[in-house]
Amino acid sequence: MKTLTKIFAGALGLFALTGCESFLDKSALGQMTTDGFFQTENDAIASVVGATTIYKDYRYTRSIWSLGDITTDDATTSGSDNDMAAARRWENLDFHADYSRINDRWLTCFRAINRSLQAIDGISKMDAGLFSRYTKDQLLGEAYFTKSYFYFEAVRTWGDLPIYTATPTLADKSKTRQPKADVYAMIEEDLLTATGLLPRKAQLPASDLGRATSDAAWALLAKVYLYQEEYKEAKQVIEENLLPLVPDEYELMENFEDIFSMANEHCKESIFEINFRHKSDDTGLTTTGNYSAYAQGPRPFAGYGGNQPLQLLADAFEPGDARKEGTLLTLDELQAWETPEDFASLQFDHTGYYNQKVYIKPEERIGTEDIFTMPNNLRILRLSEVYLIYAEACCKLGEDALAREYMNKVRRRAGLEDNTTATGDELFDAIIDENRYEFAMEGHRWFDLVRTGKAAEVFSSPEFKAAKPNAVYKPGINDLFPIPQTEIDNSQGHIVQNPL
Repeated sequence: MKTLTKIFAGALGLFALTGCESFLDKSALGQMTTDGFFQTENDAIASVVGATTIYKDYRYTRSIWSLGDITTDDATTSGSDNDMAAARRWENLDFHADYSRINDRWLTCFRAINRSLQAIDGISKMDAGLFSRYTKDQLLGEAYFTKSYFYFEAVRTWGDLPIYTATPTLADKSKTRQPKADVYAMIEEDLLTATGLLPRKAQLPASDLGRATSDAAWALLAKVYLYQEEYKEAKQVIEENLLPLVPDEYELMENFEDIFSMANEHCKESIFEINFRHKSDDTGLTTTGNYSAYAQGPRPFAGYGGNQPLQLLADAFEPGDARKEGTLLTLDELQAWETPEDFASLQFDHTGYYNQKVYIKPEERIGTEDIFTMPNNLRILRLSEVYLIYAEACCKLGEDALAREYMNKVRRRAGLEDNTTATGDELFDAIIDENRYEFAMEGHRWFDLVRTGKAAEVFSSPEFKAAKPNAVYKPGINDLFPIPQTEIDNSQGHIVQNPL
């Protein structure tokens, strides 16, 4: 009998259903054996829930901005003196393999991958006639999507990775890292499989919004192609599978700031977002609320004060860009929304700005006794990113007019005039700038700078040096993050460290 072994990635066992209303709002049951588990549709659903639960694990969501924002010219770690001290080396680009948040990312990525493989292996052997609430194909598609999503998060973080194509066993502890090209090839194959199994977002009932769809799989596949500079493939995926859904199924929101409001969760622009429960009875770290939103909120009345935007980001926006107000929460706004007593208690404000995209006004907060019950969803893929991926691919293929057209769709929504003249490298730079303004404080910045080769230029600029005088970017070293030392040790040397 095959057992669910604890591999070096720290995998846990399968999950079971609870009575919560959302697909992602389930609780852990415990470890079981794969051969004895997959007997009913509920078993299959529980196995997929075990994988998708990782999307909202606070250790994963916190890593998004810990790696993607505070390492860049957009933000600082901020928070208390102890918080600042813990992340000082990281923010100075002195990456080290013992930093807890890099370990969190590795653990959660491979835990989700392992659980997805458990689900794929188990559900694949089940008779399709056992399913009535969901189809066998849909559940398999969700498992393939989740595996692909977290492998993508891992490969762009660490490069070469061990490849798992079936539920890992103890023998897999000796697996070595495989070339990232092979990892990307596996992700592409799995996403293409998922697109053929999953429904479109428009086909989901409202109660199932937040589950993976074929739209999300196509959008993620386009992003995967972009990271490999496979521009023709990225363009084709979007043209054939996503643009035809506009405007009937997807459309840009008219007001940028509205994208992130609780009233507009799963809005017409959203392709994939992570659900967090709107409930007030959770406690401690077992909450299904958005801990990461709390971690970035003003301290002490709305959070820990982490990931504060820098003045450098505020100064980068063009005059009249609506995204500036939709991204940066100012002290004047905070004073207007919070009670005088709470505002007067504000501590450890290091920049004068907070992340507007995750801030929840007092009247919208859920729960009064526990700090981990922020209910706002985390937006992962939306139409504006598809447009900018498409614009970048067109630019690299020499189709400048088409690239400008889709870049300008995003600019117009921000209240800016069209860019009508940029071509070639100038156009490419303009598109990457739009990525910065559109996705600021969402964990995109670091990865965009590294994948486009712009990191050395940005991190050596006088502006960056003035904001972060102790940060030293080392080309060829900082491009990948270190693998947690615990995983190097657990693998008994089979996993080799990135350059440090």
